[in-house]
Formats: sequence, C-alpha cells, structure tokens
Amino acid sequence: MDEVIFLEVLDGDGVQARHRMERFPVTVGRGYANDVILDDPKVSVSHLRIERAEDGSLVLRDVGSRNGTFRVEPWARLAELTLSDDARVTVGDTVLRFRSRAHAVEETRITAAPVAPTGRRVFDQPFAFPAMLAVTVVAYLLYEYLTNYQKTDWGSLAVAVVVPVFTSFLWAGVWSVASKVARRQFFFGTHGTIGSLALLGMLAIPMGVTLLAYSLSLGAWVRWLYLLGYLGWMGFVLFWHLRYVTRAEPRRVGVVLAVVLVCFGALMQADSLLGEEDFSTGLAVDRTLLPPAFRVAPPKSADAFFEDTQHLQEEVDELAKGQP
Repeated sequence: MDEVIFLEVLDGDGVQARHRMERFPVTVGRGYANDVILDDPKVSVSHLRIERAEDGSLVLRDVGSRNGTFRVEPWARLAELTLSDDARVTVGDTVLRFRSRAHAVEETRITAAPVAPTGRRVFDQPFAFPAMLAVTVVAYLLYEYLTNYQKTDWGSLAVAVVVPVFTSFLWAGVWSVASKVARRQFFFGTHGTIGSLALLGMLAIPMGVTLLAYSLSLGAWVRWLYLLGYLGWMGFVLFWHLRYVTRAEPRRVGVVLAVVLVCFGALMQADSLLGEEDFSTGLAVDRTLLPPAFRVAPPKSADAFFEDTQHLQEEVDELAKGQP
C-alpha cells in the first residue's frame, strides 16, 4: 500500500471514523496509549499493531488480544495479515477497513434541487411522541365508549388506555434497539411517534373505508379497499421506521417495501386470486348503518340485488356435482 493509509471504523455501510496513518508502527486498541483508540468493550487494551515489513509492505499483527482478530472475507481468525487496499478485519464488535489514498471514490451525486436543509422532521420534535400518544389514547377511548351500547364498562375503558400506551412503548423499544445496533442511536421518541401514528391508523382505516364504501356503494370492492388501506399504511409506517434504522437511500427503501408488500398482499389473497376459495355463505351487503346524507352514489335497488344473486343457484349446483 501507499506510504499514507487510512483506517476506517465502519458503522453498517457507512464510516463512523476515519484515521490517517503516515508513520509506523501504529497501535490500535481500547487503551489511551494507542495511536487509534476504539470504543468497544470487546476490544483489548492493546489489540493490533501495524508495522512496515522489510519488503515495504504493511503488516497487521494481533498482539495477544483476548477475543482475537478476524478477517472478514473470507472469514478466518488471523495472527497477522499483509494489508491490501480495501482489506477488512473485525475486532470485537468493530469492523475496520484499510484504504490507500489512491483508492477510487464514487462520482459526486447531483442533488435533484439545491435547497437548504429542512431541519428536524415532525417525528423528531421533542413533544411529538407524548402528543401523538395522547391523541391515539383519546381516539381509542372514544371509540370504545361510543361503540359500547350497554352499561359503561370501566374495565374496557381502562384497557383502551393501557393497550395503546403499552404497545407504543414496546414497539418503540424494539425499533430503538434496531437503531442502536445499526446507527448507534436509539431514536426512542421518534419510533414512539411513528408507532403511535401506526395504532391511530389501524383505528382510522376501517372507519374511513366503511364510510367510503357506504358513500359510493362499492359493495364487493370493500375488501380490496381494506387490503390496500392496511398495506399502504403498513408501508408508510415501515418506511419511516427504516429511515431511522438503515442508511440506504429512501428511494431504494421505498422500492423494496413496495415489492415486499405487493407479495404479502398477493399471498393474503392467493385463494381468491386462484379461484379456489370455499363457497361463501355471506352476502356482499353493507351492514353498517350511517346517515343517508353520507351517501353519494344511489343505493342498489332490490330488483338489482336479486338479479345479481341469480348466478348463486348455478354455483351451488356445480359445487353439489363436485361432491362425492
């Protein structure tokens, strides 16, 4: 390698720190006597030594570390390694990459529009999580209260408060751990805000789809609206969670999520799409009672309804013939 090399401490696909090394030997470890200090409890006080060999090459040597040093590709434990451009080794939980100053970099990316930074997102605001959680709890509390047509059940009302709070904190905790592992930051409040918004959407989507189906007299299209609504909302929530976990480009994350959700939706509707679902005893009739003022499309007449059911006898006869 060149006289000047760079030691990079990787963080996922990105670089957490970059150290320029010109004079050798160079020591690497957790102790403060080293030239490069790694903040990793699994790294020994004195872990590595990089020195120049007689032939001019640079050699990395493990100086008796407790947990050892490993080459990444192919994975193998090593005592010493002659460094080449883009060589990678693992010490503890830290991945190190070595590059020369002649290493080629990617071409500069051109921004779509040179605009000023937009600042913090809504999810990053200090009080976003408690505010969104409060809105979600109130929504679930009102829904439970308004849909209970009997004597007030205080136990159910208490559950309507506890479940969203517990779910939001648990959801935020799981995603925060993923963010800590991938990006070394928890983003607990951010993930909590997104999780609370997800719960609010799960409550609002059925109500919105029901109102839309009633207003437009959509009938059999209701289940597809439910599917699209849930998949779209799931994609929105996962997209923003992943923005704080992965360093991948937003467009790539969106494309991957879209493909995954389309495949997931197809699997959910596999029986219907393949025409092998069991005969349904239910009728595609809207059973929701809403004010007539909400209806935009004219309702289907009784004569039209019975005309649509004429094919049922033929389907029943075909099913009966197929039985042993």
